[in-house]
Amino acid sequence: MKNVLILTDFSKKSWNSIEYVLELLQNTQCSFHLLHAGKRYENEIEDEIHDQLELVKVYSKRDSKRAFDKLIQKINLLSIKGDHTFIPIIDDNNIVEATRNQVRNKKIDLIVIGADDMTINGKKNKKSISEEVITKVKCSVLIVPEDACFNRLNEIGFPTDYTNFYEGKLLQDLTNRDCYSNSSIRFLYLSKEIYKLSKEQTWNKETLHDYFINKNHSFNSKVNKNLEESIEEFIKEKKVNIIVLAAKNLNLLEQILFRPKKENLEYYSKTPFLAMHQSNF
Repeated sequence: MKNVLILTDFSKKSWNSIEYVLELLQNTQCSFHLLHAGKRYENEIEDEIHDQLELVKVYSKRDSKRAFDKLIQKINLLSIKGDHTFIPIIDDNNIVEATRNQVRNKKIDLIVIGADDMTINGKKNKKSISEEVITKVKCSVLIVPEDACFNRLNEIGFPTDYTNFYEGKLLQDLTNRDCYSNSSIRFLYLSKEIYKLSKEQTWNKETLHDYFINKNHSFNSKVNKNLEESIEEFIKEKKVNIIVLAAKNLNLLEQILFRPKKENLEYYSKTPFLAMHQSNF
């Protein structure tokens, strides 16, 4: 059985992340742990909770339990509910600490988060929950935008700079699983300027080819000073259903997901991202 932790604030984006992961894992028996934390951030003052946009305001455990009752009832009406187990969890800790506790105590395989609002010109008023969890919790994280719709995983986009030799094994273990087994892998080398791959990068690229010799895959590259524009073009050209990348690649995550400089990126509202931690595979 797979243990999945879904962070919920009872909002629309949180509900969409539940629907998405239920469809993604419909053929895998899962125990879904639904976590509502008392605070979003570490060292958060009480007044900041009331300023969150699009969050249902739940200020007491009694209200949280009522919200969970409604959420479980709503899940039970879904045709894709299957035989999964759903466990509501209320934790007074901030969301990072609460998530760490669940990952440690429940042996969580995957964390699911409804995507935060997009940053503008590389700036944001508040920390991204996705960034906080990916960088501070050692567990793979699936980020699901509010407008993302599950439509099979025919095409997986995998941005890489060919510097991490473990990526092949990480991705191979993922694509051996039921929901990814029929997917094509589209590797994407992103660069801000044209230059020749080093011997190490070339070797790692060849290693990736060897890992997927019996699976449909291709190597692609894009040169653009704005990496988020390259990702946007790539997703449209290849009709990518999900972007998968190593959580260790913080520089790339920073530029395309946490703090992109370009506004109105379509992938930000429609394309799920899976940041994989080596410890999960």
